[in-house]
Amino acid sequence: MFLIIIAVTFSLLYLILITVFVFGWWRMPDFVPKADEIENSRVSIVVACRNEEVNLPSLLFALVQQSFQNFELILVNDHSEDNTPSILESAKHDLPNCIVVNATLFGKKDALVEGILNASADLIVTTDADCFPPLQWLESIVRFQHSFPSDLIICPVKLSNHQNLFSQLQSLEFISLVASGAGAAGAGMPVLCNGASLAFTKSAWLQSQDDLHNEELSGDDVFLLLSIKKRGGVIRFLKSESAIVETESAKSFGNFIIQRKRWASKSPSYTDWQLIYTACVVFAMGLLPFILLTSSIIEPNYWQLFTVVIIFKYLIDLVLLYSVQQFFHLKRVWFFALILSAIYPFYVVLVGLSAIIFKQRNWK
Repeated sequence: MFLIIIAVTFSLLYLILITVFVFGWWRMPDFVPKADEIENSRVSIVVACRNEEVNLPSLLFALVQQSFQNFELILVNDHSEDNTPSILESAKHDLPNCIVVNATLFGKKDALVEGILNASADLIVTTDADCFPPLQWLESIVRFQHSFPSDLIICPVKLSNHQNLFSQLQSLEFISLVASGAGAAGAGMPVLCNGASLAFTKSAWLQSQDDLHNEELSGDDVFLLLSIKKRGGVIRFLKSESAIVETESAKSFGNFIIQRKRWASKSPSYTDWQLIYTACVVFAMGLLPFILLTSSIIEPNYWQLFTVVIIFKYLIDLVLLYSVQQFFHLKRVWFFALILSAIYPFYVVLVGLSAIIFKQRNWK
């Protein structure tokens, strides 16, 4: 009886949560840029790089091709041991406003801090070395900031490399996170963002610098969002397909788990009740089917409850995914979501327990 009450309670809480996200997504209009003059606007792009000789050429090529060129590019070399330093130096020939900073401390978070402190523009945009922004990425951000001044702009990100089932499942799971963050922002309760494409004012960042939890390996993006949110700052999602940045999916299951462990390990440092509620409900709905499945070994009747919970969550997730299907150009959503539903309980247990027991100490 106790498990039934728990299952019903968290199912209803999950339904409410996803309903809020879907409502938040649909209440945000697609951003249609106005033909305003933005030539006087200036942006600083900050990228932390460590052993990125394979990925950097694609990113640099995309930046050279940007429709908006009034930007400075700050590339921070985080003690690379490959050919990254020479690639960074050669970038100065194609991008005159390129600045290379050799990090003094170790780790991506400290590298980003050094890059941001060296930025001369008030509007700062961060991305990663393995990202590929579209031609109008920067222009979309600048025009959005011009039309809707914000302290922080959450920009859309999706995974590339859909060559196999593993990458397809990663992509759908990642988009569900991005969609949740976008919907939450649209509903007035921002809780998630991604540093792979994030814009913020330097003044807002400076006010939040002491809230970024440097003791944590990652999470500077979410900690920045939560700090600005706590001060009552303006946080918006840029709902524009021309701003969707693509980033690489994990090439192996091991790398995927390490990445998700890193994301999960910083959860104890969160104090925002909306984020805590979201994380707890999502984790509970992932863990619940696993508990019911194992409990059914002792009490066979729990098989029925397990089936009901799995189907219920699958249908609710479909509503969210179909809401963003056109925006992210998703295909065969029902099929990949069905597979995810089957493996998600085991994935949640694996990532959750490993993040608690084996806390990661190094970025790479």
